[in-house]
Amino acid sequence: MSTRTDPLRTTERSDRLHYATGEMLGADDFQAEQTYHRRQQALALLYLHGRGTVAGLTVGVLPIPGAGGGPDEVELFVEPGLAIDGAGRLIEVPRRASLRLRRWYEFIASIAADNVADDATDLRAAFRADPNFAPLGVVVADVFLSFHACDRGLTPAFASGPFDALNATQPSRVRDGYDLTLILRDGALALPDAFDYYAGVASVADVRGRIAGAYTALTPPRAINPAQPMNEIPAGFDPTAVLLARLRIPANAANPPVAPTPNFSPARWAVPANNLSNDVRRWVVPPAALIHFAPVV
Repeated sequence: MSTRTDPLRTTERSDRLHYATGEMLGADDFQAEQTYHRRQQALALLYLHGRGTVAGLTVGVLPIPGAGGGPDEVELFVEPGLAIDGAGRLIEVPRRASLRLRRWYEFIASIAADNVADDATDLRAAFRADPNFAPLGVVVADVFLSFHACDRGLTPAFASGPFDALNATQPSRVRDGYDLTLILRDGALALPDAFDYYAGVASVADVRGRIAGAYTALTPPRAINPAQPMNEIPAGFDPTAVLLARLRIPANAANPPVAPTPNFSPARWAVPANNLSNDVRRWVVPPAALIHFAPVV
């Protein structure tokens, strides 16, 4: 997986290359060419459509009864789809991705049991009462989708940096990939409202006024623009990530320093709407859909 900083996450402007016969070109020139076209696309996507789910990416849960007396499990899955992140990049999930919740929870709880206080504290902070599971409560976590570039196809190349090697290699391709992350959230707090630059518009004149100020208010990369805080993104996490869903894991309360004990029995996951909400996300609504609800302005 690439560790290079994506230029789309900076505020630098991009120049187009000017070609001339006999001009010598290097790798930096071709990278600059790619960056220019990627940034132009990102500008169009962010200003016209904003960040959020473009198509698909429905999150679901599937209870899996334990076989042969084994422990019950729950699969958290994300259907294929497309999103625009906070830097204007397209993120594609080409096939269903899944996570086993028991394994994820037990891993965090095992770290907490090894006297890593922060993990136990996070698990307890994410716990709250929930009438749908009384007398149990729930541990709250949010599902995020992030952009990640994946290096592929290593091929012989000149060594770069402070190296001296005869067998140096470099990736010949970079694939735009993704990362799905499940993050514990403070169960006592509601999800903060997302920034909506066009909230409250009531007329065509209002829309025109917002458009007049949009260049400054929505200057990319929007994820680091103080005029448009990404309230739904937890502190310290990738500010360009896309929120997909909120998960509620039934659990028993526990006194410090013990973490809440989760319940993965199929009966507690029989009504998916009690455990999961896809409505917390931002949606990128296509004009083809809007035309059916409002007249053309």
